[in-house]
Amino acid sequence: MRRKMISTTMSIHEENEEDLFNRLPDAILLTIFDKLEDVKSLSISSSLCKRFRLLTTQTHHVSLAIPSQKYQKPLPFSSRNKFIRFFLKPFQFVYRQISQWMPCDNTQKKRNSYSCCTCSYASSSPAEILRNFTEIKELEIRVPSNGGGDSDSLLKWKGEFGNQLKNCLIVGGISLSPIRNDRIDDGDAPIRELELQRMTNEDLKLRIVWIISSLIAASARHCLLEEVIKEKKLLNKVVITDDIGQGKVCMNGEQVEEMRRDMEVFSSKMPALKVKMWYSPELELPEGGCVMKGATLVVIKPVEEWSKADDGGDLVAKGFGFTGDGKEEEVFDEVARELVKLERSYSLEMNSF
Repeated sequence: MRRKMISTTMSIHEENEEDLFNRLPDAILLTIFDKLEDVKSLSISSSLCKRFRLLTTQTHHVSLAIPSQKYQKPLPFSSRNKFIRFFLKPFQFVYRQISQWMPCDNTQKKRNSYSCCTCSYASSSPAEILRNFTEIKELEIRVPSNGGGDSDSLLKWKGEFGNQLKNCLIVGGISLSPIRNDRIDDGDAPIRELELQRMTNEDLKLRIVWIISSLIAASARHCLLEEVIKEKKLLNKVVITDDIGQGKVCMNGEQVEEMRRDMEVFSSKMPALKVKMWYSPELELPEGGCVMKGATLVVIKPVEEWSKADDGGDLVAKGFGFTGDGKEEEVFDEVARELVKLERSYSLEMNSF
């Protein structure tokens, strides 16, 4: 009798421990994995069972966060080696500089390093990490911020690429503060006075730094996609952002296909560009309830893409499209909308590089 009770208890226990996920159809599990998105979480899930390992490779929506590079501090020298360290230090500095900027060949690019694209990353390439995900359609990559531009400045940029840069939108400012309640409204007169104020040389230099650093960052992120786009034939949407939400590179299905088609043809990532810039020393933002000092809008396109009637309004209307930024994103979109209305703008052209 006792043996029978033990047997019954064990059978009930086994029934309670049955894996309920086995009852779910593959379509539902794929939907769950698509919502999960994160490569690290998907990789952990794939190690649980053979079925999960097979299904996670069929995920259509994937996001990859690349951690910042961590350097190990060298071990301290003993007191008797200080004399040797004094003579070795210059040679160590030269070696670090040479190794940092040494160009990579095609064989190195295919290995587990992509420092040739960014000169700052030294871990596995996105293509290597994503090699088991064979059916990716939408990919989001988040890279560490490079600290470009002025750390005290407010800056956001968005670039669209095919095989080359299609366009780039940059909005920046020096400071952002709430509108004072005691501010006296004198109509449009103060606005006209501000529009008449020109940029100083220092202001212009800072804006040039913003433009160049944003273009370099955008080009470096675009470089990361070469192997991924070559291998993932179903890919039709790519977004690369950074961990502080400063910059964003976007590619739609048509642009991805263009890059895949023209990948073997050498061309500069940055064609000859025309830059159009709007500036206001102080811009009031009624919707955001704040004032931005040094507000700047920059629209960049290849020279052949500009037309006489094109004032950059089409890019401004699209906005930045950052997710999770809330009010901050709305403020930058409002800055762009207000600045593009100004009559005065600055133009310059840049050679391809």
